[in-house]
Amino acid sequence: ALFGNIYMWSQFLWSRYGESSWAPYISFLGNFTYENGRLIPVGGLAYYVISPTRGFIDVIGNPVRYLIYAAIFIVFCVIFSAIWLEVGGLDPKSIAKQLVDSGMQIPGFRRSERPIEVILKRYIPAVTILGGLIVGLLAVVADFFGAYGTGTGILLSVSIVYQYYQQIMRERLEELYPGLRRFLGG
Repeated sequence: ALFGNIYMWSQFLWSRYGESSWAPYISFLGNFTYENGRLIPVGGLAYYVISPTRGFIDVIGNPVRYLIYAAIFIVFCVIFSAIWLEVGGLDPKSIAKQLVDSGMQIPGFRRSERPIEVILKRYIPAVTILGGLIVGLLAVVADFFGAYGTGTGILLSVSIVYQYYQQIMRERLEELYPGLRRFLGG
């Protein structure tokens, strides 16, 4: 969505002000040429955030462009995963509070949020960065090989289907074992 917005706004600004005195400022966002009645990016940020349209053929034809695309995409995936960690309440402090509230404690430590938070701080940020990196890399590779849809769309679809699978399995477990409902938080 972010790359689509960059492309849309740069295209809008270029079509409106591309030939005016504002052109040097707008060219950072994108330079365009008309081809068959369409604006095609030939430079600027919009040029580098557009995924290959013909799959791997485009990647081989212009490797520098798509290496820059891959780097930008992966960096933004890592940044968004770090933001999601904080916004989604998945940071070490929030998770430590949830664990203590559920009655869990680490053997040999006081029953407090602080020791759990210290231990979680060792792992959660590293796993978040690694997860963002892997998701970005998978999405970029899928885009490069011309997967049906986009790499991001495929990952989103798989995660949604898996979430439904987990929900269905949880409901089946609760039907089979009604006493388990309290344990699962239902």
